[in-house]
Amino acid sequence: MISDLPLLNVTDWSRQISHLMAEYEAKSEAEEGHSVGSWIIVANGGCSPMALQVAAAAASSSSTTTAPFKAALTNVVISSPPRLSFFLDAADPDEVRRSYRTLSGVVGRLFWWYSLRGDRRFIRKFSERNLVGNPADLGDEWTPNCLRAAMLHDGRSRFSTFAFLAGALRDGCLDSLNAMRGCDVSIDFIRGTDRRRNRARSWFWTRKRRDGRESDYDREGVDVERIDATLMEGSIQQYVRNNGNGGLELFVGGRISLAWEDPNGYSKRLMELLGE
Repeated sequence: MISDLPLLNVTDWSRQISHLMAEYEAKSEAEEGHSVGSWIIVANGGCSPMALQVAAAAASSSSTTTAPFKAALTNVVISSPPRLSFFLDAADPDEVRRSYRTLSGVVGRLFWWYSLRGDRRFIRKFSERNLVGNPADLGDEWTPNCLRAAMLHDGRSRFSTFAFLAGALRDGCLDSLNAMRGCDVSIDFIRGTDRRRNRARSWFWTRKRRDGRESDYDREGVDVERIDATLMEGSIQQYVRNNGNGGLELFVGGRISLAWEDPNGYSKRLMELLGE
C-alpha cells in the first residue's frame, strides 16, 4: 500500500483502495486458492469521488492510470449521494493544503477540544440536525461510537477529518465520469426517503464562482454548457444516466446515515444490488 501522508486529494485516497484490492486478490489466490471474479465498490456520501476514481482507473486503457487489481469492476454503489455540484465542482489544491495546515495547528486543536468536550453535546446536536431524519434513530450508541473513532491512534484519526474539512475529496469527478463513459460500469444509488438537503459544510470549502468570470470547468474536453445546465436543473443520477452509466436507484428509510438509520432496509437494498 502507498503510505505517503497526508492524503489531501481524491487520488491519494483512491490509490490506497486500489492497492488494498490488489493485495486482497493476491492473498486470495495464494492462501485460499481462488481468484476474485469481479468487484463492486460501495461508498457513502462524500467518499463517492474515491469510488468513482477507482472505477475510472479500472475502466481506463491508459497504462499510466490502470488499476493494480486484475478483476473487472462492474458496479459502483453510492449511498446518500451529495448534490451534483459536489461531484462537478473542484477545490483549489493550494487552498486545500493551506486549510489543512491551519486545521492541523491551534485552530484544529481548539475545534477538536470543543467537539469532544463535556457531554459531547456538539456531536449529538450536529448529527441530529444534519445526518438523520429522526433524532431518535441515533440511539444510545451513536455518540460513544463517534468518540471512540475520534480517539483512535492516540487521537491521530482527527487528521483524516481535517483533510475532509479542508476539501480533500472535492477534486471534482469529471475526469472519472468521462473515463467511464461508454464503459460497462453501472453506477447505482441508495437514497433515503427523507430528501432534505444537508446544510452542513466546512468553513474551509471554497464556493464556485458565479460572477460571470471564467468557470473552473472551462477547460479542454469539458462541455461547459452541458455542465452549467445540469448544475442548475439536474442531479447526479441524471448525469450518470446521460453519461451511459446509469444503474438502479433504490430507497430506504432515513436521510443521510442510511446504514445506521435503517440497517435492515439498507442491507436488503445493498444485497439486491450486489446480486444483480
